[in-house]
Amino acid sequence: MLFSFYFYKIESAKISNMSIEIGSIGYNHIHEKDFHMDMPNGPGAYLFLLVKSKAKFIINGKHFNVIKNSYLIIKPQTPSFYKGEKENFINDWFYFNLNEKDIEILQKRGIVFDQPVLLNNIDELSNIIHRIAFELFSSELYHSDIQSLYTQIFFYELARIIQSKDIISPDFLATKNDKLTYLRTRIFQEPAFFSSIEEMADFMNLSRSGFQHLYTKVFGHNVMQDVISARIEKSKNLLKTSSLTINEIASKCGYKTEYHFMRQFKEKNGCTPSEYRNGNTWLQIDKFRKGQEVRN
Repeated sequence: MLFSFYFYKIESAKISNMSIEIGSIGYNHIHEKDFHMDMPNGPGAYLFLLVKSKAKFIINGKHFNVIKNSYLIIKPQTPSFYKGEKENFINDWFYFNLNEKDIEILQKRGIVFDQPVLLNNIDELSNIIHRIAFELFSSELYHSDIQSLYTQIFFYELARIIQSKDIISPDFLATKNDKLTYLRTRIFQEPAFFSSIEEMADFMNLSRSGFQHLYTKVFGHNVMQDVISARIEKSKNLLKTSSLTINEIASKCGYKTEYHFMRQFKEKNGCTPSEYRNGNTWLQIDKFRKGQEVRN
């Protein structure tokens, strides 16, 4: 695939001593499900990607499963391929040129090339890209100077995120992924296996906040949502297929008290565990769920 780019010179800002040439740019671009980008000879310029949905990348022959909130900078001659994973691919992107001095500055700031890096939060970076795109195509007074400053700010913000260690490297994900998948499987198979989030974090050798952040990044929602779903589904099965008491079912599903189980079960299903077991409230449950959908 051949590309032709028109670059707009950005004058060096004194604060950074960088000279950057920005080419075409896209903000919050939603690609169709069948979208793919195949660049066997590289993108032809440096390509920055801020990934906002799950995607598959092949960078210089190496495969990556990239999750949302990741960034990549692909070098001009690096063979590359990427596409969305079972859904529309969403990203911010821009093409740019760097000189050797610029590359050295970025590398000293911890910015890497040709591999995905998962960030904690991309909102500020995405907002700056939005401003760069606006100024690039604007005809308003000082738009070129403002674009120059926003571009400098963008790389400073990226460097600050990286240097604050608010990132997750591909190697870290590779070592943690198997354990995380095992943990989630155990949650659904045996919701009482882990007694607390702290115990799960210890299993993963992470802090509580680090574990919760990683879980949400990988699976798209927080761990307590999965825990509650697993407990409720297992309790339904036990209510229908066993003669265990309500208290025994609560214990097997990871609840510390029968009261907590009964309260959460009714909140999620619109009936008590006993009513559900008796099987006389299917119309009530259906009515409750429809009411939930209307409110949502």
